Amino acid sequence: MIEFLIILPSLLLIVFGVLQFALIYQARSALNHAAFVGARHGSLSNGNLTSIRDGVASGLAPLFMRLDLSATPTMPDLVRARLVAAVEVSNPNTALVEILNPTPEAFNVLNVGGVIPNDNLMYRTASGGGVSIQDANLLKIRVTYCFKLVVPFVNRMIYGLHAGLAEVRGLAGVYFDRSGGAEPVPNLCSNINRTHADSIDFVNSMASGSSALAPLAGNLNAANQTALASRFPVIPALNWNVGGVRIPITAEATVRMQSPFAPSGAGLVLN
Repeated sequence: MIEFLIILPSLLLIVFGVLQFALIYQARSALNHAAFVGARHGSLSNGNLTSIRDGVASGLAPLFMRLDLSATPTMPDLVRARLVAAVEVSNPNTALVEILNPTPEAFNVLNVGGVIPNDNLMYRTASGGGVSIQDANLLKIRVTYCFKLVVPFVNRMIYGLHAGLAEVRGLAGVYFDRSGGAEPVPNLCSNINRTHADSIDFVNSMASGSSALAPLAGNLNAANQTALASRFPVIPALNWNVGGVRIPITAEATVRMQSPFAPSGAGLVLN
């Protein structure tokens, strides 16, 4: 009995850790697929960042399906997962989508009439910004997603190890940011765990119609993204807490453009 009591904490830590790292691996695999889907959407829509985000959200949707091995997923389950994915990807504090190629320098030199042409590439010899026009027609994106650690106890340990051992002291209740100080290693997912009791009114205020889910069915505009970033609401209708103890995971994807690249897409920001 004494030996069992001594080894039990370590055993539980190992089991919980294996489970949490398995979930992280699953999320990374899903993010790799989502990044490819997002790049594919962007290649077909002139590199439009809104389309890229939409593709990333569709690729991440399976990650938010409710696990019920005894029942086949229904259409409401699929719709909920897709809406949660849209919220996660559209919120700039839970996901960041960047266009790595073509660069602004390459676009400034290679654009013809406001677009980088993608026809007759074998006959074009233009180059600029350190790349040829052929390489400028490769759309490369990077997606950074703040994955929620859900396994008790080890989630805070992993977050503390990632953010810095000194940050472990700040783990209290549902908050993990230190009052009056920044994290030793700040990242995209810092200070994400803030919830508000007025989330229902907030979500309703975003709606263009009578339904509270109206703004979540499509792409969130810049104003709504900023509002989401400042509120971090729990969305009751979806039963989804936007907060949580999170760490960033990253995936990249490269796809050849199937349409002329034009940085005039809604919300497009080149990095």
